[in-house]
Amino acid sequence: MFRLNGCRNPQTMLFPLLLMVVTVVAASSLTIAAALEAKPRSNVVFDTASPPVNRIVGGTSASANLFPYQVALFRQGTFFCGGSLITAKWVLTAAHCVTSGYQVVHPSLMVVLAGTVYLNSGGVLRTVRRIIPHEGYGNHQNDIAVMELQQAYQLGSSISTIALRRTEVPTGSTVIISGWGRLYTGGPNPIVLQYNYATTLPKFACARETGIIFGLLCLTSSVNNGACNGDSGGPAVYSNQLVGVASFRSTKGCGSLSPDGYAQVSDYVQWIESSIN
Repeated sequence: MFRLNGCRNPQTMLFPLLLMVVTVVAASSLTIAAALEAKPRSNVVFDTASPPVNRIVGGTSASANLFPYQVALFRQGTFFCGGSLITAKWVLTAAHCVTSGYQVVHPSLMVVLAGTVYLNSGGVLRTVRRIIPHEGYGNHQNDIAVMELQQAYQLGSSISTIALRRTEVPTGSTVIISGWGRLYTGGPNPIVLQYNYATTLPKFACARETGIIFGLLCLTSSVNNGACNGDSGGPAVYSNQLVGVASFRSTKGCGSLSPDGYAQVSDYVQWIESSIN
């Protein structure tokens, strides 16, 4: 891994958790009208050629209402990232999920799904009013963004918000990660939301591994466990508080011994609150 002296470029060692090769494809016919209907999304096609695997990587299928703050993001009808509902009308996600090159993705291309553990049925869809990525985003740093929905969600047992963590998580803590990302490197995406557990690394170890000294939470797991492509923007939760936003993995692949990178929410609380208020 690269050192703090910059002898290696972080970009050569880290890989965004965004879906780079899509295995969940929705027809481009998904319209705003269709997005507002609470009907099964039969236009979403899943890769079912591979045998079922019960993991995010190495995880477990979530039961209904277990993670009511978890949302899925669709761009032009295609699932590509996760996010967390932090108010009835605002979603927190990764900046790389809502940007393309140096441009912010137009809100009209985005749809948010909440209230279901299934990507292809149930839940409530909302269109997006505006997107605000962190102005300092770049090279895996400040990888955080907020999205305002056109219409607020009605909160209840299946859809609810999660509180932001305002202080750092103690080193060695166990956090819960969740998402619809690939089940393994190059593998299919699950139909059902997956979750797993990870452990927080010391700040100095995170900086040594990644070269990033601010705004980053490193999570480590045993081999064949952890985040993968498609989990980007999704939550890491500790003590019922949102502590991290999935950002990148090592180029060694999903479920390797190298840590996964999450934007550390406690470092961005002020930015988040000023952006949504």
